[in-house]
Amino acid sequence: MAVNGESIYQVLEREIILGHLKPRERLLEAELCCRLRISRTLLREVFRRLEGAGLVTLQPNRGVVVRDFSLQEVEDVYYLRTALERAAIPLIVERVRPADIRALRELQREFERACRAADMGGMILSNLAFHRRLSQISGNPFLYKSLEISHLQTQQIRYVAWLDAARVQKSIREHREILRALARRSAAAYEQALVTHLAGGKGDYQRIYPVGGDGERAQSNHGVRTARRRAARREEETHA
Repeated sequence: MAVNGESIYQVLEREIILGHLKPRERLLEAELCCRLRISRTLLREVFRRLEGAGLVTLQPNRGVVVRDFSLQEVEDVYYLRTALERAAIPLIVERVRPADIRALRELQREFERACRAADMGGMILSNLAFHRRLSQISGNPFLYKSLEISHLQTQQIRYVAWLDAARVQKSIREHREILRALARRSAAAYEQALVTHLAGGKGDYQRIYPVGGDGERAQSNHGVRTARRRAARREEETHA
């Protein structure tokens, strides 16, 4: 693979949405340049792109840090994503073709295979591919770009939800309902299925980060770190 800005961006984007690089984790230039065998100039270009996608932040005296989300930011991110998804509905329903449905069904099969294998990385990436494919059907590149940023942020937000087997099964059912509505070209049914799916994603994060004082938040953060460690071990065992 040629080493360029795009390939390095893809590597770091993947590591963030899979939870290998965790919220609040510092991204050290020297370490990443050595590991990825790239220059600081190229890495800084990639950092700017990751910041534009909302995946990292630039913090005084800390440098580049993987983005974390407050409860209000989660509300804001999902509010925007729901609005964008709703804006895309009439375009998608009007422009969807049989080939699109076939492609989405294949992505859904990949997602379900990953779920059966408890392959967290496969679940996250195939779920992201499914939603990206839906957005592409709109045929509106500006809307697609906005949705792409929103997809990445919401994937990062709900990473640990994939540890919950019941939630995974619910996602499978919701994807199937989205596909059924789209195959019928029913805008109303498609909107209902999609909004239900998005509401579940936001709820995942709110259960992980319950509303409360600093002590409650600290306890919640400890639970999230524990869950992420379990997820990392599970993924290592899957690919061992």
